[in-house]
Amino acid sequence: MSKLKNNTTSYETLEKKIMGDPEVQKEYLNLSLEEYLTDGDFNKFYKSLEKVIKSRESISSFSKKVNIDRANLYTLFNGKKVPRLDTIAKILKELGYSIKVA
Repeated sequence: MSKLKNNTTSYETLEKKIMGDPEVQKEYLNLSLEEYLTDGDFNKFYKSLEKVIKSRESISSFSKKVNIDRANLYTLFNGKKVPRLDTIAKILKELGYSIKVA
C-alpha cells in the first residue's frame, strides 16, 4: 500500500497543477458562469472565482490589486453578501477577462 501511495498524486496537487493553466482557468470560469445563468446559484460562481484567484496568488495580494478589502472578498466567497456589478467587474478585469455585451 505504501508503494501505491508513494506513486500517486494527491487530488489537491493535481487540482493546483491543472488550475495553474490560464486557459483552464478561463474555461472553468466560463462554465461556471454558464451554470449560474442556468441555475441562478451565485455561490457556485463566487467559489469558482475564489478557486481561480487562489490558484494564481493569495486572496490578500489580490484584494490589494483590486482595491477591495480582503474580508469583503471572503464574505463574498462565503455567500454572505451579494456584490455589486462593479465589484465583479473589477475582479474579472484583474483576472484578465473582459465582458462583451452583444
